[in-house]
Amino acid sequence: MLKFVKIHILLFLIFLSFSYIGCSSGEYDIAEYRVDYDEKTLVIDTIGIITDIKEDITKKEELKLDVKVKETFTFTVQIGAFINKDNFERFLALAKQKVGGDVYYELQNGIYKIRIGTFNNRAEAMKYWEQARRLGYFDAFVITKKIK
Repeated sequence: MLKFVKIHILLFLIFLSFSYIGCSSGEYDIAEYRVDYDEKTLVIDTIGIITDIKEDITKKEELKLDVKVKETFTFTVQIGAFINKDNFERFLALAKQKVGGDVYYELQNGIYKIRIGTFNNRAEAMKYWEQARRLGYFDAFVITKKIK
């Protein structure tokens, strides 16, 4: 029995030594390689490309000059959207208590969209968006609407 235990201890020590040698086999050695290569230069007719780009730009500018319609936009913050009218009414009442009189809704395609304010620039809308997030409306986002 003693011989059997000695053999197991010897096998365990051999296994332990192999695993130690295997785990520390130059894992942190850094090999450096030098690569010699030839750099190749590609010559392109850049003058022709530039004139083509300038012609494209002038054509686009001429098209823009022909159509002088100024588009205007308004911005608003949406804090909720509901299909169920009961849920919408509860949310709207709570929003009016938290935010105040700037809260309104629009009905589009059967969806009640609850929004805050109408702004002429995006910066003002982003201020209200931050305020809405502070009030707990984490799903709020800014809507851009084109005025016809």
